Amino acid sequence: MSLMEKFSAVEIKADNRISEDDKAFCLRQQEAFDKAGPALQKVAEAMAAAKAEQAGILTADEDFIDRYVGGDCNVDGVYDTMKKRNRTFISTVVNYFSRKYSVELDEREIEEHLIPTGPKEPNLPWGGYRSMSEDEIASYRQELDAYKVEKDKFEQSLRTLPLRYEQIVDEIFVQLGGFSFQERAMNEFLRLCWDTSHHRNWRSDQYEEEFEIKNDVLRLTGSWVYCDENKWMSNPVSEYKPSQSLKTILDALVHYEVGKFKGGAQWFPELFKYDTQENQFEIAHMNKIKSIKLFKNGRVDIKFRSAAFVQEFVEQYLRRNPA
Repeated sequence: MSLMEKFSAVEIKADNRISEDDKAFCLRQQEAFDKAGPALQKVAEAMAAAKAEQAGILTADEDFIDRYVGGDCNVDGVYDTMKKRNRTFISTVVNYFSRKYSVELDEREIEEHLIPTGPKEPNLPWGGYRSMSEDEIASYRQELDAYKVEKDKFEQSLRTLPLRYEQIVDEIFVQLGGFSFQERAMNEFLRLCWDTSHHRNWRSDQYEEEFEIKNDVLRLTGSWVYCDENKWMSNPVSEYKPSQSLKTILDALVHYEVGKFKGGAQWFPELFKYDTQENQFEIAHMNKIKSIKLFKNGRVDIKFRSAAFVQEFVEQYLRRNPA
């Protein structure tokens, strides 16, 4: 069975598991991918024809045929682009879903599953032809010729590989482990929140919480923010540098408030800068969080608008450890 026939025989499993917007994006990429192949083939044929025409006009001692058509007129380069578009197609679709739904996807694994590997070139024995008998040399050359024929066929197949976006989507859902995009994104986010808010006690070999609840305040203990004091300035100031762990918690606060992933930079822009000279922030635009206070020792206090809110946030985002 040829490479084309193998791909034609692939059963497309899924299409109704993605939204109409996602499907529209995939269809646009599919159309661009499909039309790029024949278009590039025409370019390669035009290049080859131009070179052949030049070779028919110029004699060998007059000039090199690339003088008028240019050294960039390269058929092999176009063929390489035709093959590379397979990986470009996969990468574009995978990155789209990964960014949109904030899920980690293994693009390389999908490429390995959907882009076949070529024939293996026969190995020349150590020492080369000098260590081989005439019969061995003849046998090796016969294997090498057969390999070159198969490689040419394989290269042609790669240039016209009939990839479908449905195949990529199916591979993505395999990586999601049966979860929807939203479920997988939430599980990954909750795992990150748990890892961020716990540390391992090496003496007891147990994980301990790096936070505590005081009425309506979530107190983040430990090194959540770093403070640099510029004592040598005429007007000394303290500059606070939020840790990545704190930024994760801020992302969680936004998700708790409005259900949006990675929204901390938009809702807390001052705390997503490299440094800030403020240490207390009133949050007037949120219904569940009232204020945030930074301390020089690394502690951060997040005041909620009720004790019920802080309890709910902690149970939903900091104490859930998805398997």
